[in-house]
Amino acid sequence: MRILIMEGSLLLLLTAVTTGCVNSSSVTKQPQALPVSTEQPTKATVLTSTPTPIGKTTENSTPEATIATNPTRCETSQLSVRRVSEDAGVGNVALTYAFSNNASSPCNLYGYPGLALLDAKGQPLEGVKVIRSQDTYFSSKQPRQQVTLAPGRQASFQIAYNHISSPEEHCPTSSKIEITPPNAYQHFTLTEQIKPCTGKVRVTPVQAVGTQS
Repeated sequence: MRILIMEGSLLLLLTAVTTGCVNSSSVTKQPQALPVSTEQPTKATVLTSTPTPIGKTTENSTPEATIATNPTRCETSQLSVRRVSEDAGVGNVALTYAFSNNASSPCNLYGYPGLALLDAKGQPLEGVKVIRSQDTYFSSKQPRQQVTLAPGRQASFQIAYNHISSPEEHCPTSSKIEITPPNAYQHFTLTEQIKPCTGKVRVTPVQAVGTQS
């Protein structure tokens, strides 16, 4: 009986040891630590996108300076004016004047010159109306055109009127006239007797010399 009890105790002891070993395997394992890297961290590369500007201008695509090369309008200070011819017939008179470019660079004239008739006191002549006209009795229709005056070149225009009067009629007569180049501010003053008996004086636009007919 003792032998059996001892065998039973030994069996129980062996079972307990075995069970303890089995239960010990169910213990949760700690996660294994990752190895520490000795390499330097790689810097992050930031990708940037540069937008392409619209209408980008390069040195080769820069337009030429047209302001410096294209002639500007003629100023009074760089011009002179004088009467170059006179026509008369059937009571009509046409005086042709010419602007001359006295400067060293070209300039442009376009349109009608300004005209004022003055009395002996330098005041505007009363009863006279200046009319812009593309033609006169002595010239065909002359539309406005841009005239580029090279140094020393001329552009002409006409002053036309009727000087026939009746014995009892007194026609206004100028002592001087003021002529202003087209689109300019200063004028020339010339001694000129103009007697527009109808009270009307016509002025034509400037034309390149040789184009009036």
